[in-house]
Amino acid sequence: MRNLRILQTNNHRGGWGGQPNRILMKSEGLIDRGHFVIIAAPRNSTLVQRAKAKGIPTYNDLEFSRKFSLLNKIDEVLKVRNLIKVNEIDIVHTHGSQDTWIAATAAIFSHRKPVVIRTRHNIFPISTHLFNRLLYRKMIDKVIAVSNGVVKIFEENKLVPYNSIKIIPSSVEIEKFSAMENGTEIREEFSIGMDTPLIGMVGRFAREKGHEVLLSAAKAVISKRPDAKFILAGEGPEEENIKKKAIQMNITNSVIFAGFRTDIPKFLAALDIFVFTPVAGESLGTAILEAFAMKKPVVSSDLGGINTSVRHGKTGFLFEPGDSDELAKRLIELIEDSSLRKRFGEAGRKMIEEEFTKERMVALTEELYFEELEKKKTKTDK
Repeated sequence: MRNLRILQTNNHRGGWGGQPNRILMKSEGLIDRGHFVIIAAPRNSTLVQRAKAKGIPTYNDLEFSRKFSLLNKIDEVLKVRNLIKVNEIDIVHTHGSQDTWIAATAAIFSHRKPVVIRTRHNIFPISTHLFNRLLYRKMIDKVIAVSNGVVKIFEENKLVPYNSIKIIPSSVEIEKFSAMENGTEIREEFSIGMDTPLIGMVGRFAREKGHEVLLSAAKAVISKRPDAKFILAGEGPEEENIKKKAIQMNITNSVIFAGFRTDIPKFLAALDIFVFTPVAGESLGTAILEAFAMKKPVVSSDLGGINTSVRHGKTGFLFEPGDSDELAKRLIELIEDSSLRKRFGEAGRKMIEEEFTKERMVALTEELYFEELEKKKTKTDK
């Protein structure tokens, strides 16, 4: 197999999450396999900064803005088309709505006619208007879904035929998540006793993440287990609102806001239980995979493709999105049963090692690239 030249695009700007994390991890893996990868993303985006720090080529003279300006869109299409030409790109791999439109259009007008792959990372509804039908059916060669929850969206809207979709789950760099960590650093930082039941969540403070559901459950848990504490890591537009809500509910002594963390393995090591409460949009939950890598039991909303990893009664518990009463019940059950926590955690780690490794994600992606290149070559030769 020859070495490929790949352009990865993303319209994600600030902060960090599963989407840019997957792009960066995948790019590193592809480069390790001998391929050339360049990442195109908005100016000053976190993805570009982290890619540069790892020595990965980047291009950031772009906005990928949601606002429509014809001149701006034409300018960016021309920039990406030139990027394809100069770097002799074989594969254009897009990850967000705005960058997909720009990059797919650039590919169409490029003399190189690269393969266009679109990864869909969430389960937000997709409009089936004329332009999206044109995009998905004529301009994109293959769609990657990160879970069966994403596939279900396409099955419902019939935008893309099933044989044009391939599921490739996100993954964990398992070597970064050592179960040897005992969590003392985080507990000492926040003055949490080693015997204190600690429930935690990692996630951007946004409405779709359902932090209010978690606070309601926390209040119920604390009423029965006043020794329990909750710790929330992350930042985002809803952070101040959630902090105010905690004050209104009079649970601030039991709820800790840890801010944005770069030491996620240490953070997860301090937990007894990992909780995840999205109410919309979530397709898989990379944070869940990381919790499993640290042998933590998980209680999560049953949304999108989260059941791909949270296997009810085997690696954790699932509850109906928004049902804080059921969440509280499951958390109390786990707080009071250390053997069940251990069993779920061990099963979760084993599952990650077998199904959600970086190596597997990269290998499946690489295989798809070559398959789609061969299909395009066959069409061209006819």
